[in-house]
Amino acid sequence: MIVWLTIPSARPAAEAQACIDKWRAMGYMTAIQRDTGTDPVDCDYLVMKPWEGYAKACNGLIKDVMEMDADAQWFVLGGDDTDPDPNKRADVIARECGNYFGGCPRLATVDLGVPKDTPGLYPPSAYETFGVMQPTGDRYAGGSIDRIAGSPWIGREFCERAYGGNGPLWSEYRHMFEDEELREVAMMLGVYWMRPDLTHLHRHFMRASLDINSAAVSKPIPPHLAEANSAAHWNKFKALYERRKAAGFPGHEVLRAVAA
Repeated sequence: MIVWLTIPSARPAAEAQACIDKWRAMGYMTAIQRDTGTDPVDCDYLVMKPWEGYAKACNGLIKDVMEMDADAQWFVLGGDDTDPDPNKRADVIARECGNYFGGCPRLATVDLGVPKDTPGLYPPSAYETFGVMQPTGDRYAGGSIDRIAGSPWIGREFCERAYGGNGPLWSEYRHMFEDEELREVAMMLGVYWMRPDLTHLHRHFMRASLDINSAAVSKPIPPHLAEANSAAHWNKFKALYERRKAAGFPGHEVLRAVAA
């Protein structure tokens, strides 16, 4: 199974490149969006375009990769401040995810809408990649990763079918709360897997140290994150998230198979 890191990047090119190289060394393909006017980076697929928000950037990269790489089966989100698990290569984790989601009993009737043994509707890989897996080994900020899908693995079938096939993230979110909604929706669908045995170390700017149990401490906000970390931004998108949650996250519905 081919695994792609699909992230926007706004850090200085040298810092972003160091991150990209870590993922490549662990067997990941890399698709990166950089803002117009920034320096490019060396990756497997590069998009240079104006910033329209995290959700739109990730959805766009995933769509592009699925169109050009039929073998792409898993997509990893996060940022250019997140490291891959240092102990397991991409293909190993992908096989583990396929085995896990391929056995999810709810997929047969709830999510894809047809029994697994219905001839001709889905190949086995469709079930193996309808899911979202989040490594939770990094316990930064008291284990804040437990409430968000902040650096998730998302299967191809989930990307193609959840949210009506429009991408795995709700595009109205700009920087905050799309990861919290993704977790909630995947849980609703019965296909969310939290893995404390895997670690995506998040080099958050408020991190006190690189220890996996690091606390969050007050630090200056990097310029490219100033707007996203403002009170106005937080309040606006928290309100959007709460409205959508109260309504059952409209638009997340799964495209279902039509029997021949």
